[in-house]
Amino acid sequence: MKRNFSAIAAFFCTFCLCAVFTGGLASCTLTKHIALDSLSDSLAGSDKKGRAAKIKQPENSLMPVLTGEADSVLMGDFFPTVLKLYEIITAQNPRHQGLSVMTGSLYIMYANAFVQMPAEMLDASAYALQAEEQKRAKLHYLRGSSYALRALDMRYPGLAAALESGNFEDTVRFVGRLKKQDVPAAYWTGAGRLGAFSADPLDTERLKTLPCTVALLEKAAELDPDYNGGAVWDALTAFYALAPAEFGGNIERAHFTSAESFRASGGKNPSPYITYATSFCVPNQDVQGFKENLKKALAFDIESDPANRLALVIAQKKAAWLLDRGDDFFIEWE
Repeated sequence: MKRNFSAIAAFFCTFCLCAVFTGGLASCTLTKHIALDSLSDSLAGSDKKGRAAKIKQPENSLMPVLTGEADSVLMGDFFPTVLKLYEIITAQNPRHQGLSVMTGSLYIMYANAFVQMPAEMLDASAYALQAEEQKRAKLHYLRGSSYALRALDMRYPGLAAALESGNFEDTVRFVGRLKKQDVPAAYWTGAGRLGAFSADPLDTERLKTLPCTVALLEKAAELDPDYNGGAVWDALTAFYALAPAEFGGNIERAHFTSAESFRASGGKNPSPYITYATSFCVPNQDVQGFKENLKKALAFDIESDPANRLALVIAQKKAAWLLDRGDDFFIEWE
């Protein structure tokens, strides 16, 4: 059944793409570019320059159909098709910054929710499979980050080279020029790179770029402290709390970014509670705090935010697993 569904979905996407890209061969090149940009705007939710697109009928947008799904297994099966669809269209319109960022964000969400998280939940006896899946997670994190970074580099040529080389001074110089409209690209670039670090913390090539990545995320948080319900602060919290001091970890900064994450989420997102439980309660062996925060995450009603059911379901799945495996994290589990 899974193979049949994938084949049908692939055929459908191929048919749609053929209609979009080859059906209008008789029309002029300008008309095709306009149509491609219009399609890209709709799929990305932002325009060629990365500015929020004005969608006349937002209820017809594709993203709520994906993010509003409550069946995470269904979405896990379908997500690869979505990824390749976006990647194919991005290849046809490589200068569309909004589409590059959206494609990058989807790869990073897939890596986190459907590759790394299931890998972490595997039994310890499945070490080889877990290691292989962490490699896959790293691959998709970096692929997603590269798409988002490409959009930034179109706006600020040279930023990508500075970041990839780990040249902190040059990166900071570029980062200082960022504007509020750059925050989505900056966030997804940074989130993907930190995700890759979490999947493979021994990658020495990536270690040297960590200060540059953190500087990018800090600038994003400065420019738009409430972006995506505090997502930037949440990413920074996990890094500062769990990274070794020699790699940039800073527990005092972690407490500040955690407080900002809770503030920006406005109590509408379970992620800050899960991050607090894993980033502070586990290292401090605070069993009560661990339980309280995870129970708060589990108390969220997924219908309270219909457009983001999928994220809520996945977050609660992780919270439930953590509670069930508490004795793996604490010396004295009550």
